[in-house]
Amino acid sequence: MFMNILSDRSVFKISGEESFNFLQSVVTADISPLKKGKAVASCLLSAQGRVLYDFLLYPELNQTDFSCFVDCHHSEKFELIKKLTMYKLRSKVVINDNDKLCILVSLKKNNGFFSDPRHPKLPFRTIIEKDISDNDFPEENDFYSKRLDLCVAEGPSEIIRNEALPLDYWMDKTSHVSFTKGCFIGQEVTARIYHRKKIRRRLITIKSQEINLDPKNLPDKNFRFINNIGKIILLLAPVNIIDEFVESKKKPELKWYDKYIKFNYYL
Repeated sequence: MFMNILSDRSVFKISGEESFNFLQSVVTADISPLKKGKAVASCLLSAQGRVLYDFLLYPELNQTDFSCFVDCHHSEKFELIKKLTMYKLRSKVVINDNDKLCILVSLKKNNGFFSDPRHPKLPFRTIIEKDISDNDFPEENDFYSKRLDLCVAEGPSEIIRNEALPLDYWMDKTSHVSFTKGCFIGQEVTARIYHRKKIRRRLITIKSQEINLDPKNLPDKNFRFINNIGKIILLLAPVNIIDEFVESKKKPELKWYDKYIKFNYYL
């Protein structure tokens, strides 16, 4: 059975009698599914609508009072805790770090596993004790490529902090952003872009072995290079190029380096 540890993820806990309302007011997603035992993907934005952090939330099951776990990139855990602590002010919210927990993924939905809300083809996820994981489960080093093939980005190396717009990264599709729950930090900018249909670029990914990459030599000036993660290139591409293939249902490709290169977009 396929089960692996994601070594680049960290976990901490949020609880307290005002924790649900606090989170609902600051993060981008509607976190109501947590009360139904489901995972939620979300972000914390700047007031200008730029991504500061992205993360997943899991309900703490079999509890009378609301509490949840935050699954974030390991390099950002303490920054994110500090930011949320600043926002909560005197609210009755408790934020507890826990370095003894880690994230486990599986192709099968076993007891206690959550569906990844970002894409139905992503593995199921759960939280386990590190003492168990060190002995029983290997680290997953190729998960990023499977995830990026689906155009689901995460973490600071894939989503440029304090610059990235969430809708450029398909976050209206991955359920990171709610347009019905009401206000959150950065909501005004994000909602305006969405409702006025002002999304200009979207994330695409390309297998880097297909080209000899030069980030300064892009297909045209409307593209933006994000990063080269392992064997995958991340670009922001004009939406009209993607829409062409959505409508025609042809296999997506673009001309680059005098040849046609296949690319992936969120489906």
